Amino acid sequence: MSSLKIGIAPAILLLVLASAGGRPVRAQESLPTLIKEIIPAVVTVVGFNAQGKPIRIGSGVFVDPQGCLITNLHVIKGVARAEVRLPKGEIYPLTGMVAVDPKADLVKLTVNLPGGAPHYLTVSSVRPEIGERVVVLGSPLGLEQTVSEGLVSAVRTIKDRGEFLQTSAPISPGSSGGPVVNMQGQVIGIATFQVRGQNINFAVPGYRVLALRDGPPRPLPGQDAGGKALPPRPGVNVPRPQMQVN
Repeated sequence: MSSLKIGIAPAILLLVLASAGGRPVRAQESLPTLIKEIIPAVVTVVGFNAQGKPIRIGSGVFVDPQGCLITNLHVIKGVARAEVRLPKGEIYPLTGMVAVDPKADLVKLTVNLPGGAPHYLTVSSVRPEIGERVVVLGSPLGLEQTVSEGLVSAVRTIKDRGEFLQTSAPISPGSSGGPVVNMQGQVIGIATFQVRGQNINFAVPGYRVLALRDGPPRPLPGQDAGGKALPPRPGVNVPRPQMQVN
């Protein structure tokens, strides 16, 4: 009887250890699959001055099949016109604003997409848990389709601006407007700004995105006198960072 107990106990211990060790492997294997599913809905936003020179670069995400796009208001502020570049390289003009929240630095835009958005993501209204794993997608420094990973570090209230999510997922200039996505593929925030420190980054929560109230489309520069959007162009020269490999 005692020898049987001794034999079972190590077997149970090995089973528990194997199960515990298997969880991170399965989770890590699923992450590339998740990214492949969500990255087609993420775009690069480029703003131009009146001379046609690119002066702003940011990120955005489609949130419905009609082709409505969410990004930060500061990404398009002060530009003469703006365009979006899809992951496969197609470029289309932004055609109008349907909702704006200056305190949250959010804007909802329409894009002249034939047939609507080929891919879009669902925005979650649920406040994420502290420690929840997330990924951020966008175009930091113009490097398109960049993915970073981290955790929800805290939920902060900023005076006169409301609630923001603090995350450890790294972002850089150009990440603004990119989605913060949970492991279920839902948008829980929009990357907005960072502060100096060890991965101290902030995002507008998803429930503030859902609080945007659509109105009549407001025309954007880049449209002709009749309000018709200019046709898509085959390409655009976006500034790239000069990188040195050590």
